[in-house]
Amino acid sequence: MFEIIPVDDRHILAFKVIGKLTDADYQAFLPELEKLIQEQGSISLYIELEDFQGWEAKAAWADLKFDLQHDKDFRRIAIVGDTFLEHSGIVLANFFTRSEMRFFSKDEAESAWDWLKENLQATESIKPVQPYRKILLAIDFSSHSERAALRALELSRCHEAKLEVLHVIEDPVFYTEADAISADIPLGKETLKEQAEERMREFAKRVGMDKDAILEVQWGRPKWAIVFWARKKGVDLVIVGSHGRHGVERLLGSVSSSVLHSSHCDVLVVKY
Repeated sequence: MFEIIPVDDRHILAFKVIGKLTDADYQAFLPELEKLIQEQGSISLYIELEDFQGWEAKAAWADLKFDLQHDKDFRRIAIVGDTFLEHSGIVLANFFTRSEMRFFSKDEAESAWDWLKENLQATESIKPVQPYRKILLAIDFSSHSERAALRALELSRCHEAKLEVLHVIEDPVFYTEADAISADIPLGKETLKEQAEERMREFAKRVGMDKDAILEVQWGRPKWAIVFWARKKGVDLVIVGSHGRHGVERLLGSVSSSVLHSSHCDVLVVKY
């Protein structure tokens, strides 16, 4: 019989082969294997033999026929077992497949995994690089943002990409050299947003932004709101400014660092 071994790697299928394989075993197992190949493309196999006693005649034919049909769908096949029968069966199977196959003893199981993953890392295809189509520039109206804006303009014009500019308003804070302290300022949210929208228009004019750039002001925590907005808008590049200083600038730098590590797409951090 076949028994699936859970593996946290979609390019490797692992299973045990126990006892003597029958035609019924193959009729139940092969459709699932074919489905996985259709979903994932070529895969590698980790096969652990336990008290393996060979195949029934009809099962052996099903196995051979499947191997011939899917010969190009397997990157590597690692067989883990101990007995002479197991090793001899694998040597015979090599005559009927062009897939790279290797036998490992039970105490070499870890080496078998390393061998399969080595192949995966070496052969996994690299997706072709596409031109940027939608760029998000996240700003805080500082001089760091102005430099980032100049880079965003350059890239959007070079790639003929749509440019969106986002400023995130969070609860007012006082900044000290050591940290940021929340503060209550008697201004309504609408007033704060109107002021931010006006500063956004002034910022866009100051850096020479094209008129078709989309300007957005949102409430939230910048490090999370920027990532959320980028995903919602289907952005393929986020641009933020950064620096390596202390106090308020250290806080702003943490935003760019968080976006860099949390974003679904490319992130360009522009140094001041």
